[in-house]
Amino acid sequence: MDVVEVDGSLGEGGGQILRTAAAFSTIFGRPVRVVRIRAGRGVPGLKRQHISALLVLARAAGGKVEGAREGSSEISFYPGENRTESLTLDMGTAASITLVLQAVVPAVALSRRRLRLELVGGTDVPWSPTFDYFSSVVRGAYRQVGIEFDVSAERRGYYPRGGGRVVATIEPSKGLKPLELVSREDLPGARVVSRCGSLPRRVAERQLSAASGLLERAGIKVLAGEVSEMESDSPGSSILVQSTGPTAWLGCDAIGARGKQSEHVGQEAAARFIAEMNSGACLDSNLSDMVIPLLSIAPSPSRVRIREVTSHLRSGLEIARQFTPYSWEAERQEGSTIVRVTPGTRTRALMGHNV
Repeated sequence: MDVVEVDGSLGEGGGQILRTAAAFSTIFGRPVRVVRIRAGRGVPGLKRQHISALLVLARAAGGKVEGAREGSSEISFYPGENRTESLTLDMGTAASITLVLQAVVPAVALSRRRLRLELVGGTDVPWSPTFDYFSSVVRGAYRQVGIEFDVSAERRGYYPRGGGRVVATIEPSKGLKPLELVSREDLPGARVVSRCGSLPRRVAERQLSAASGLLERAGIKVLAGEVSEMESDSPGSSILVQSTGPTAWLGCDAIGARGKQSEHVGQEAAARFIAEMNSGACLDSNLSDMVIPLLSIAPSPSRVRIREVTSHLRSGLEIARQFTPYSWEAERQEGSTIVRVTPGTRTRALMGHNV
């Protein structure tokens, strides 16, 4: 079978390109070569979390990966046929667990495989979704398109030590469902979850207070606010503002950092959430990047209202096109964008037994 070659410097040249390519490779059973990985970044090449996602996918599918070492600018990924049902991987650092799951969950589910996965690393770290966002917002939206998984955090992991422990169980999908999310029902308000680990409880309380104040001033009712202290090897904090339902999946999070005031953490998440709410979007910007490229393999067209087409989304849609013929278009409407994805007629044949 011909190898699909993907340019890892596409768009902003981030790790999402690698994860998306490996996920589609697993779903379609087609080998992929990714070159110029993260070429435009300050420190190019593979990082630990990228390697972890590749290793999990390879082991889950009985395949192999070549070039999976830190700093590598090129890898070849070969999905196999043997199915592993349980995996444990300690990433050894605060490498992002949620970014690994972002690739593994849809790839395994849409390959009609079941997998119990235990990962040790970072649960709430910079430049990646927080665990709460993934376990709540992402999980709910994936369920709506036919991807089922359960996930729990037995311990939180913050930068730099990590040590977070997450257990996920991914179920075989019965088939991807198209989405029709262009008209959002009125959302009653937002729910806020604020956490801290190895820090005084007041850190999480200040994050929650700042986020709630900004939301209320913007006319968004805070339906519930949760504060909790978690066990962790390194001190850290996170916050999630969300509003979800059958017609909308919106969530915005933020991470604490040394020298960053707790109030700024809360306001950062709240400000982004307000922008998403005011745009009329049905999927938030980060979720759009994860979900919309998958709609290229749904059995019929999808339409989704989002805030805007990000560079991440464009890259994901371009990679999907290298595996399956489909089309997409975006129409700007009064502060938001409707994206239409039309799968190609050859998609079922290309996916073979996975459909």
